[in-house]
Amino acid sequence: MLVFDILIVTLVLIPWLGEDVTYRIGQSYLELPDLGVPLLAIALVGVAVHRWPRDSAALARSALGAIRSMPARAAWAAAAALAALVLLVVLWPRLAFEYPGLDVSTFVWRLTHGTTSILFVSLVGVAVSRWTGEPWERSFIVRQALRPGRAWLAVVQRAPAWALWSGVAAVGSGYLAVALVRHWAFESHGWDLAIFTNVMWNLTHGHGYVSSLKGGINLFADHQSPLFWVLAPLFWIAPRPETLLFVQAFGLAAGGPALYYLARHRFVSGHWAAAAMPWLYWSYLPLRNANAFDFHPEVFMLPLFLWAFVGFGSERRGVKVLGLLALIAALAAKESASVVAVGIGLAWALSSGGKSWRARWPGIALALAGVAIFFFDVKLVPRLFGDDYAYLGLYGRFGGGVGDVLLAPFTQPAFFFSQLIDRARLNFLFWTLAPLAFLPLFAWRAGLAVLPPYLMLFLGEGDQRVRLVFHYGIEPGTALFWALPFGLAAFARRFGWKAAGTWTLVWALACHGSSELTRARSYDRYLQADWLATQALPCLDPEASMAASDSLTPHLATRQWISYPDQLREQPSGRPVSCVVTDLTLDNWPLGRTGASRVLAGLPAQGYRKAWQCNEFTVYERGGAACLRCTPQCY
Repeated sequence: MLVFDILIVTLVLIPWLGEDVTYRIGQSYLELPDLGVPLLAIALVGVAVHRWPRDSAALARSALGAIRSMPARAAWAAAAALAALVLLVVLWPRLAFEYPGLDVSTFVWRLTHGTTSILFVSLVGVAVSRWTGEPWERSFIVRQALRPGRAWLAVVQRAPAWALWSGVAAVGSGYLAVALVRHWAFESHGWDLAIFTNVMWNLTHGHGYVSSLKGGINLFADHQSPLFWVLAPLFWIAPRPETLLFVQAFGLAAGGPALYYLARHRFVSGHWAAAAMPWLYWSYLPLRNANAFDFHPEVFMLPLFLWAFVGFGSERRGVKVLGLLALIAALAAKESASVVAVGIGLAWALSSGGKSWRARWPGIALALAGVAIFFFDVKLVPRLFGDDYAYLGLYGRFGGGVGDVLLAPFTQPAFFFSQLIDRARLNFLFWTLAPLAFLPLFAWRAGLAVLPPYLMLFLGEGDQRVRLVFHYGIEPGTALFWALPFGLAAFARRFGWKAAGTWTLVWALACHGSSELTRARSYDRYLQADWLATQALPCLDPEASMAASDSLTPHLATRQWISYPDQLREQPSGRPVSCVVTDLTLDNWPLGRTGASRVLAGLPAQGYRKAWQCNEFTVYERGGAACLRCTPQCY
């Protein structure tokens, strides 16, 4: 297993520990992960030299003996691999000429970085284990890696509540650190952190449930998230965008213990699978991406759905009531939660096969409730505010309403199914399934829970809702985590628990993505971020209505009106905003630098004058407005 250990160190540990670490050598830069392959070559040569027999005749005899004792299938496999390698070497110049993007450096980089390297090393480990007959536990690295796992299992068995909630505190702190570093680096946005900061500020200051960044509309005309109101008392105490990031980080982390209790119902007491479930949850890439990308109230549906089913599985009546309250709260996170409920409800009913009707009816009831709440959210609530559901436009190519989308598989099947498969959607499908080792699919009845949320995202126009960097993995992720214990049990019944543990661990590591530390280092901190936070922004009048650069809006959203520089009138009054604050070196979505410069050039004609400027940070004010309470010192 020495070769296996060398592969782990050079192709997995060094790239992972040295991720985003770069050294400057003269005029060039060297990334630490790129040292993996040279170190691998040196180590393998060293091992070969150390083990090289001094007697050449003995070497020949051992080689012939190995070939003669080799199983026929292994011999054919080795011959095929050698032939493929020779063919690749012969054809490579022509392939590289016809396909310029196909070069050795790209191939080697993919083989030694991220998902591919871990899968490659795992396959080598399987081959070495089968060839030599040595178990994986003979590997020094594997033995050391299993130690913290055994320690965690022992702690969870001894004091589960203490261990799990300590994990929530630690993981939630890591989530929060990433979100805060991103926000303080001025990489958060008007859509969505400023939207929700502004609406919460208006709500807690008596101005209604309205967001100026949405044109001053009541947010119930946009999304149905009454759960968001639960945060009002906390925001009233600490009216800052950081408050929302804090609640989101620890709210997401709180789903880990729920998954443990769900799994414990399916596995024997003390089984490692239940103890491993929270870490699969906490390391899930789409969940961590959702936490890192601004704030969204729908993320709470994930932990709330899991806790609801923990309550339903309890024998205590009071806990069942708490489960029902958690389910109501989950459905109040966003209208898409009702779509998730339909999928889970149907899968719940189907997974109760062989059981009585009494075991099936809760799932059917949940599915019917999801349908009813969905139509209430998208058909009735927006009309109470004089409008139609805004996001039906994403499905306009199928017809004019919800019914047209539901009937599309039958009325226009070719077009309907053609919209489900493309590169972006397949990539999204892979990265939502692979971190869970595709386990939910092994219990297909439970796995059907993911169909409604996947269809909801895949049928939408464009690719934005199937991009992993955003928060849209939460809806299918909720159904996947509900089905995960079913899938793991089904996999173990077929392949055994040892294979299930190895399979799950390999995929979880391969699809973990960048660590939270690397995420925090990756945010391009604005060079004048400290100056903005300590000098410029504190001098701005907190009572004045403002239009500002996209990256400034979350920091200025604790006021009645904040908007983008091309939205210079408050709604519905039509009054011009008092101040326009921009920094062209920051993100100015959706205008961009050119568009923002064009808007600034036209401000004098609309009655605004330049009140102060420091390099590319400018403050314009209108009439007698005093946008600055003090004069910052320019950097």
